[in-house]
Amino acid sequence: MKKSQFFIFLTILLFNKSFSQKETYFAVYPDSLKENANAIIRENIIDIKIPSYDKMTIKKRRVITILNEYGLKHLDANEYYDNSSSIKNIEAEVYNAFGQEIKKIRRKDFKENSISEGSVITDNRVVYLDYTPTQYPFTLVYESEISTSNTAFIPRWFPIEDYFLSIQKSQLNIEFSNDVNLKYKEINFNKNIIKKKQDNTIHYSIDNVKAIRKEQLSPSFQKFLPHVLLGLGEFKLEGVKGNSSDWESFGNWMYNNLLMDTEELPSESIAKVQQLIGAEVDPIKKAKIIYNYVQNKTRYVSIQLGIGGWKPMQAKDVDRLGYGDCKALTNYTRSLLKAFNIPSYYSIVYSGDEKRDLDKDFVSMQGNHVILGIPNENEIIWLECTSQTHPFGFQGDFTDDRNVLIVANEKSKIVRTKKFNQVSNLQVSNTKLDILVNNDVKCNTEILSKGILYDSKFNLNTKSKEELLKIYKDYFNNFNNKVFDKTIIENNKDDIELKEIISFEAKDFIKKSGNIIILPINLVNQVNFIPQKYKNRNTPFEIERGYSFEDIITIKFPDNYSLEELPVNIKIDTEFGKYDCTFLTNMKNEISYKRIVVINEGYYSKEKYENYRLFREQIAKNENIKMVLKTN
Repeated sequence: MKKSQFFIFLTILLFNKSFSQKETYFAVYPDSLKENANAIIRENIIDIKIPSYDKMTIKKRRVITILNEYGLKHLDANEYYDNSSSIKNIEAEVYNAFGQEIKKIRRKDFKENSISEGSVITDNRVVYLDYTPTQYPFTLVYESEISTSNTAFIPRWFPIEDYFLSIQKSQLNIEFSNDVNLKYKEINFNKNIIKKKQDNTIHYSIDNVKAIRKEQLSPSFQKFLPHVLLGLGEFKLEGVKGNSSDWESFGNWMYNNLLMDTEELPSESIAKVQQLIGAEVDPIKKAKIIYNYVQNKTRYVSIQLGIGGWKPMQAKDVDRLGYGDCKALTNYTRSLLKAFNIPSYYSIVYSGDEKRDLDKDFVSMQGNHVILGIPNENEIIWLECTSQTHPFGFQGDFTDDRNVLIVANEKSKIVRTKKFNQVSNLQVSNTKLDILVNNDVKCNTEILSKGILYDSKFNLNTKSKEELLKIYKDYFNNFNNKVFDKTIIENNKDDIELKEIISFEAKDFIKKSGNIIILPINLVNQVNFIPQKYKNRNTPFEIERGYSFEDIITIKFPDNYSLEELPVNIKIDTEFGKYDCTFLTNMKNEISYKRIVVINEGYYSKEKYENYRLFREQIAKNENIKMVLKTN
């Protein structure tokens, strides 16, 4: 072989070997990882280095195979930065199904935007990959490096990130100096997690986790999947040194550095509020007047400026501008209350209709929202200061029943917000159905809603007549050919309850078979939800909020009708709740049906899911019970 031919042969051999390695790495993976998966994380390695309390670098290497269009949301190829952080490196490569590189993406190819949009104002920016694939599957290799002087927020490790996402390999590596007090908390760990700790390094890894199928009533990931919380005893936030040795110290730090110099208010505004208060001396009644004043004067705008987005605007600026974010509006309300000697607590919380706690055993920067608490004897009255419509003392399902940090001078601590249980979440309805001689039906209904059920309805009085008609046409879907003559909404903000008064007539509703009429008894509020059946349930299930329905239906029919058959009473009692319905004959041509449904809140193992499903199936079946009438 000639020398030139040898070098050509050697080059081809090395190229094929290199290509073969790539092809093996990117194109081959266990078939088991494809089950229920829209994407597979082939490798996710996060390296965090903390040389001091005010310096941190985060390196990421993420290799992910996207199997279909639903997997695109898992790319996660973006980085955020602000005035205290910088992106040292960001790049990506795209490979096809055979491991061939089809695109190389450098920093200049990434897009960049400010986070500010609409009502959101922030000094943060995002650099992100905007990639439209031409074929599936494809594999993305993404690498980045961030350097920051803010150490208040250390990314938590959540190796199983989402449903329908398999994990081939996920790692977290942490390296820190002797001067750094690194805190960490391991949650929901199992034998699949490998941990190695030596001197000033900690290593976590997990391999070959099949995708989790999303199942009805599954709890949030935080409650049952493994993850690690990370934080520093001493940290830095936008140039300010912080301490998180305990919640009292941490809360005091927040009060002294974020709140204490923000309380000044114009004397003219204080005088205006004093006029509204007048001679009122009760502090809670005065607080209610001030809350209503804030609701009428301000509007919500999200602002993430200041110390990492955590320091509120000056109260005097909110007063002048008439807007602010949750921090600003809560602090403004707190400052007004303080001007009239009414104590209140600026409080940090995780908001959302899915309950999430601040971890009381892990002191760190947590939460995504701020509310206000007013002490009142042995309870705290909670205010949602971003809302222009919520009643005083009602926070609804946005911040209910969860751990929050009340920030007060030398009194900071973790407390729990108000809980709405199956007794307080109540809907009571009273319905009168008149069967008319022309086969029409006249329906008059009153519905009273309290607790979280009130929360879902209290804005009904802002709806137009046309919007209400659409809502009630859908609600009373057991009746066809409806003509409404009354839709009245009474929102009692003092007692925090809402009453709906509805009246309509359903034309030609009664259908006869000869002289026999078979009529469903519960035509108004059927509880017919049946959870999906699973051959093999994989996750626990949770009923986050219990509730109760109490319904009375009185059915009156013409004198020439007679009752042929009335169902027997039904009673079901389980750990998940109860079902109770009673049938009464009031007089010759009138019957009453009373039905109570109680669903208990609770967190249950997957083994109990089928029992719960059967309980709901029994309820749905009994909701369709019918009576038999006969015309004389």
